[in-house]
Amino acid sequence: MSSILDEYEDSLNSRHPVQHSSRFVNVRLEEEKPIFNKQRIDFSPPEKINHFAVCNNQLCMSLGKDTLLRIDLAKPDRPNQVELGRKEDSRVHKLFLDPTGSHLVISLSTSECLYLNRNTQKVRSLSRWRGHLIESVGWNKLLRTETNTGPILVGTSQGIIFEAEISPISIVLTQFHFLLLLPDRVKAICTLNGQVVYEDVFPDKFGTLKKMIKDPAGGLVWIYTEKAVFRYHIQREARDVWQMYMSMNKFDLAKEYCRDRPECMDMVLAKEAEHCFQDKRYLESAKCYALTQNYFEEIALKFIEAKQEEALKEFLLKKLNNLKQSEKTQITLLVTWLTELYLNRLGLLQSDEGKHGVFQETRDEFRKFLSSSKHKECLYNNRTTIYDLLASHGNVDDMVYFSVIMQDYERVISHHCQHDDYSAALEVLSKHCDEKLFYKFSPILMQHIPKKVVDAWIQMGSRLEPKKLIPALVNYSQMGSTQQVNETIRYMEFCVYQLTVTEEAIHNYLLSLYAKYKPDSLLWYLEQAGSHLSDIHYDLKYALRLCAEHGYLQACVLVYKIMELYEEAVDLALQVSVLASFDEYVANLII
Repeated sequence: MSSILDEYEDSLNSRHPVQHSSRFVNVRLEEEKPIFNKQRIDFSPPEKINHFAVCNNQLCMSLGKDTLLRIDLAKPDRPNQVELGRKEDSRVHKLFLDPTGSHLVISLSTSECLYLNRNTQKVRSLSRWRGHLIESVGWNKLLRTETNTGPILVGTSQGIIFEAEISPISIVLTQFHFLLLLPDRVKAICTLNGQVVYEDVFPDKFGTLKKMIKDPAGGLVWIYTEKAVFRYHIQREARDVWQMYMSMNKFDLAKEYCRDRPECMDMVLAKEAEHCFQDKRYLESAKCYALTQNYFEEIALKFIEAKQEEALKEFLLKKLNNLKQSEKTQITLLVTWLTELYLNRLGLLQSDEGKHGVFQETRDEFRKFLSSSKHKECLYNNRTTIYDLLASHGNVDDMVYFSVIMQDYERVISHHCQHDDYSAALEVLSKHCDEKLFYKFSPILMQHIPKKVVDAWIQMGSRLEPKKLIPALVNYSQMGSTQQVNETIRYMEFCVYQLTVTEEAIHNYLLSLYAKYKPDSLLWYLEQAGSHLSDIHYDLKYALRLCAEHGYLQACVLVYKIMELYEEAVDLALQVSVLASFDEYVANLII
């Protein structure tokens, strides 16, 4: 039986175990990483990945049907995508990338093989390997370079092994060509049409051509071999580009490259014009033909035979605008021809109610043509011919318009008068203030719109000679209406009292009007005209005879007095007094 002391010691031992010393130090080992560690690359391919190859940080993968993606893992943010350009039934069978990552062989399921160098963007077909399905490639680690694989071994699906060597083509791109460096020659191929335009073969004594580079600043192309260095100068590379673009029907580009060569530009324009004509784009064809030196008659006949009157008009307009002012005969021919074409077109459109909008547009275009300042001299010199053409087509409105442009206002006014539009005729007269036309047309206008005519005369003021208007006034004051008479008197009074005209004919005519139509004003006129011969502007004898004929005795007395014929004046005054007394006596008897 254990004692209480033993139990106490046991309890102490259980709470404080005895620590034993050791010559080894317990050190906690660090947590070790797994031998294999998976990491997903932050990359999402745009298409399905079919094949994959990587060497020397150069990653190549085949995507989708026709795409090869290359990534330099040192520059992963700049991937490079190349289109293989293979046939529909072809697919990538395998990818073979050499240890340096410079040379990629692409085996296709159609027993074809492609090659792509790291420094190029263009895939090259290995035509000599055609007919073999490549299954393996043994790379040369000793003799390879960036541009040459050196001798390599190639294994096919049929168990054939053959030796080959691939010399990648150095390519330099210029503005319109790319230069290809082959082992023994240089070829220049036009990028526009794919034709070889230059080939330079090097003699064997220089050895194999190694590389070709272009100086980006100077533009020179350099080539070297193991034994020599060469350079190429590129001069006037664009000299024949216009022909290539022209043959491809890219006329805008062709014209861009021959702007400083008129003879070439003419050829391009002629080719473009013919191309548009064959495509039935006649208006475009006309514009181009007008800029060429082709025979005028030949082109015009071409459009006439095709019954393309609008295109012919466009051609003539463009041709006209390109003529010099000294080429008067050609200008006259084109202006006359164009007028005829416009009138024919307007006549056809006017008869078609459904084409009112087109008719109006054509008329506006025609009037713009007639008012062209550039051809104003030609139109003026040939205005009679233009008038005849307008008249033959019965185009009165445009004839009036043309008359205004030619400042042939007499023709315009005559037209309005013939159509009883007298207000329009007077408006033209008033607007252009031609005194001769006022004298010519006032008689007929006075017959129909006397008040407006007199207003226009008054507006003209002293620019008109009242004496020359008397014929227009006399005819209608004798046989016209009261309005015509009143307007005649109004104008004569304006001449005498406002313009202070002193011509005897004017004053005599006003006297005759007063005597016949306004006797109350006759005596007032004579009194205010003055009593001295130097103040008198009318013919005293004519005034005396006029007053006597109408029985205006008081007026006769006044005239006798001015003439200093006092005896006659007294005798007549007594008669006037007796008559006045007798009239008063008779009046009283009646009352």
